[in-house]
This record gives sequence, C-alpha cells and structure tokens, in this order.
Amino acid sequence: MGEKKSEAGEFVYREGDSADAAYILVSGKIELLEIHDGRTVQTGVIEPGKAFGELAVFDPSSLRQQSARAAEASVLTTVTPDEFQAQAAQIPKAIQPILQLAFDRIKATKSKTKLAMTDAVLESDISKIIVEPASEKLKSQFKPMEVPISRLPFRIGGYPENGEVSRRDQLHLSIASQESPLRVSRQHCEIAIDNKAIVLNDLGSRFCTQVNGMTIGRGRGTYAAPLKKGANEVTLGSSDSPYKITVTCS
Repeated sequence: MGEKKSEAGEFVYREGDSADAAYILVSGKIELLEIHDGRTVQTGVIEPGKAFGELAVFDPSSLRQQSARAAEASVLTTVTPDEFQAQAAQIPKAIQPILQLAFDRIKATKSKTKLAMTDAVLESDISKIIVEPASEKLKSQFKPMEVPISRLPFRIGGYPENGEVSRRDQLHLSIASQESPLRVSRQHCEIAIDNKAIVLNDLGSRFCTQVNGMTIGRGRGTYAAPLKKGANEVTLGSSDSPYKITVTCS
C-alpha cells in the first residue's frame, strides 16, 4: 500500500477513468462529484478513516462512476487490486466463499453504468409498481403483487424446488427454482430507486437478468437497467429462462 497527497482542488480521479486503486482517507476531506444534465453535483463527502473508490479492488476492469476531488489538502492510502487480493488470500479458506458472495453483492450495487434518464421512469412520476408472473412456470407460484414506492427496494430471489425459503435471505418475492445449479440465485435482483429513477439491479446472480431485452449482471459491464413507465419485461436468467415476470410502473 502506498501514500498519495492531494492539494485542495486536485482530482484524485475523474468520472470515466479506469479504476486502478481504492483509497482510504488519512487526513483532509474528499468530495464525490457526478455530472447530471451538464451540471457537476456533489453526491458525498469522505471524512478521515473512510474508504472510497473501493470498486477498483473488486472489479479492476470497471470505470469510475463519479469523480473524487480534494476539498482541502489531503493524505490518502492507496490499495491496488493486487495488494487487496494478497490480503484476502490470507483469510481462512472456510470463509472465503462468504467473502466472495459479499464481493459480488458490492459489485452489483456499485458497478452501474449511467442510466439513460430519457428512458427511465422517475420516482415522482409513479405511485405504485405491480409485479406479476409472465410465464407458465411462475403463474402457479405467486399472484400479482402491488408494491408501493415507499417499500422499495423490492428484492427477488430463488430457493430449490421442494426446498424451503430461508428467512435469512430477506426476500420480498421467493421463487422455487430448478437446482444443480440454482437457476434463480438466492439474491437475484431488486427493484430500487437510483438518482430518483426506478431501476432493476442484478445482485450478482449466477445467470444474469434480462430487462426489456437488455442483459445485466456478471461480466456484462453493468448491473443496473432503467425501468420505463408501463410494462417492463424481466427474465431471471438467460433469454430462454422460464422464470419471467412483468414489472409495471404506473
């Protein structure tokens, strides 16, 4: 791990840069910035002892989703992906699968491309969301569900057919899925609000998610897709998956 010093007003990195390292702020103050509608907007402030830019150590191929700028003279500790992996390798093997699951979920929530706001429905434009089965496979499993905006995020996941739902998964919609391997991941996706837009996030599922023909998830470069007003077709898994739902924003 190394040390980096940034003067007031200096950018640690800019939106769109390659994510080559994570940072821990030792002293000073860092502001996080994003560009919306041509304007630079502050989205957060990092205080000493906090980390930022952490997606770099989980997904080195990702691009920065926001800019980080020193609000005052700052000292930072840098952590490269290789340094992080070397430290993670020292964790007991018995709990490494749990750590990997946590990594996947962090990637799912952090690694998002900029949403096309012209296509996305805004939180203020709708009052409710209807989630209903769109395939014969699911019509016997659940009936249409009304989800108030205030109840988001709404999390969807699977469990083995002939098995039991685990309360620890904390799902709002549990789907009995073919197993070996499980076709609908235990934490598969969620409907959520991102920058006032309604989106569907893949939560690092094994077989990805299709949203209105767009594939999101592992290895796809993005884990989020905007939802439009009206009906949205969602497939849990590849396009030929029998696990299909309709999400209607109204």
